[in-house]
Parts: sequence; C-alpha cells; structure tokens
Amino acid sequence: QYDQDWPTYVLPGIMRLSLFPIMIGSIPIAFLIFPTCLTGALLYMASLETDTGNPVYPWVGTVATITASITAMVQFGSMIIAAYYLENAADKRKDEVDAMEIDQEVKEADDRDEHLRKCYQTATQWRAIPFWVKSILVLSLGCITASCYMVQFFPSMCFVEHTLTDSVSENLNDNPMNIFLPLGWTSIGFFCASCFLITAFSSWGKKEAKRLAEYTNALPILDKEQPEDELT
Repeated sequence: QYDQDWPTYVLPGIMRLSLFPIMIGSIPIAFLIFPTCLTGALLYMASLETDTGNPVYPWVGTVATITASITAMVQFGSMIIAAYYLENAADKRKDEVDAMEIDQEVKEADDRDEHLRKCYQTATQWRAIPFWVKSILVLSLGCITASCYMVQFFPSMCFVEHTLTDSVSENLNDNPMNIFLPLGWTSIGFFCASCFLITAFSSWGKKEAKRLAEYTNALPILDKEQPEDELT
C-alpha cells in the first residue's frame, strides 16, 4: 500500500513539517492496508495442509475469496474518491494555482531536459543509427525474448518447484540459489546480457543527444559535472 501513503509522507518531509501531525493525519490509510493484510493472511492459512493432504482450515478458502473481493472494491473505491476530491480541489482553487509564481530555475531545467529528450529521440531513430548500434538493439531484443520464452514455456525446466510454505533448508539444501536449474541459469544469463546491451545503447544515445543538443545550440546544455542520468 506504499503507492497511496508514500507521497503523503514524502511531501511533508520535503516541507519539513512536524512528524506527529503527519502520523495522525495518515491514520485513515489503515482502512486500505487492513483488508489487504487480512487477505494475505487468509490466503496463507488456506495453503496450509495436514500430513494427509487435507486443509488445516477448510473454511479459510471461502473467506479468503470473499475478503479478496472486498479488498478489490475498497482499493477501487479509494481511487475513485481520491480522483473526485483532487479534481474538485483543482477546479475550485484553479485561480490560486494559476497565480503561483513559476520558479524560473526549475523551468529552465525542465526546458533543458525536454530539449535533451527530443535530441535523444532524434538521435536514436532507427534510420539514423549506425549498423553496429542496430545490432546491439537486435541482440538485446533476442536475448530478452529468449529469456522470457524459457521462463514462460519451460518453467519446470528452469526452476525447482518451491512454494511460500516450503522450507529452504529441506527443499533447497539451505541454498536459495538451488532454485535455479541449468536452463534457469541460461535464462538469467540471457536477461543479464539484454540489460547490458540496452544499457550500452542508452549510453550511446545519451552521448549522441548531448552532441546534437550542443550542435543545435537551442538551449543551455548540462554541465559536465551533472550526471548523465538526468538525460532520461
């Protein structure tokens, strides 16, 4: 549930507000967290079995299904309510928002980043990139495709069967890495190769984007001390 309450905590922290009022004001998030936690606990209880293979709590499966449905309705309803009040506040206080002074330094940084993004898109168009760069993209695509196909179509050949309630010491000999079979390690290798290749392509694209931005001289370019991660 961090996706709902995380921004609520981060923004007051940036504004250096007092902690206690923030904690009090965020108490209502418990109404969203509790149903999800309850559903998870019930699903776990439903997976427990006796030595004969019968469920330990026969009634939990039905209750877990009902609780999961209620949780989905609570989550969906919370998003609808949040959207309503956000739109309502934006309409009623539009003049106040429009009257806020734009931070010129932030605007210049946004304009510079937008210019660099456009340069990146231009520099990395398929018809504009050299053959060896195209080869990197094709190899990256091939590696990630092979990795996904292995995992999706041959899961039993990639991984040892291991559930949430299984013991690592008994099922995997105290080594979590034993969950990977040879084909599983192969899929991991293809995945890592794809990540490496796409990172190489992205690095090349950023350098070309900076070169193009300096050539066009449309906007100030990032200083050399600034990390290239800001180009994305």
